[in-house]
Amino acid sequence: MIFRKLCMVLSIIAGISGVLSQDLGRPKLKVSIIYEALCSDSIEFFAHQLGPNYDVLKDYIDVTMIPFSKSLSVNHMLKFVCQHGPEECKGNRQQLCVMNQSYDQVVQTKFVLCQMGQKNITDIEECTKALGLSSNITACMEGDEGNHLQLQAERVTFVYQPQFLPTIIYDGIFNQQLQDNSIKDFLGTVCHVFQLRGDLIPLSGVCHYPVVCLTCSVFAY
Repeated sequence: MIFRKLCMVLSIIAGISGVLSQDLGRPKLKVSIIYEALCSDSIEFFAHQLGPNYDVLKDYIDVTMIPFSKSLSVNHMLKFVCQHGPEECKGNRQQLCVMNQSYDQVVQTKFVLCQMGQKNITDIEECTKALGLSSNITACMEGDEGNHLQLQAERVTFVYQPQFLPTIIYDGIFNQQLQDNSIKDFLGTVCHVFQLRGDLIPLSGVCHYPVVCLTCSVFAY
């Protein structure tokens, strides 16, 4: 579940290849997103970049959501402090606990997209119900499971030391130009990365060919 997916991100860093797409027999593009529950730029990215494009890309990308970022474990890793206060810590932990109910990255991603659009970031009833998930996460929120999930998110976040939120990482490697372009044009950037991988044909119905990305420049990947 989400704990294992976060472990998978660390495995990618160590050089272990990702799982293959079951429907296409090709490696999916791993997209890791480090964000915070109350970060306005994260909310903006989910609402205007990832959200509108996710359904057409979901068969080609494998998204790992990492709600932690500019947070910190304290008191011998038993408590957490967050950039926007206790409400954000609660929101981060809730999202990890809910995502940990499912192995399905589509369900996980759609939950976060739904949740990040809520006026009350800690009211999970509407989004869990819509996706067939449970809103009864008290045991996770108050117990060791929630701590482990947050500590694992902290470990992944520490590897990348994000300077801007959200931080978007492709195939376990951070690239500043990919990051900058993703914030402006996520779909175009994903198409550009597939083109660089020489694997654009499966996305021919999604991406223009050749790729024309108004915000993309020529850069090494």
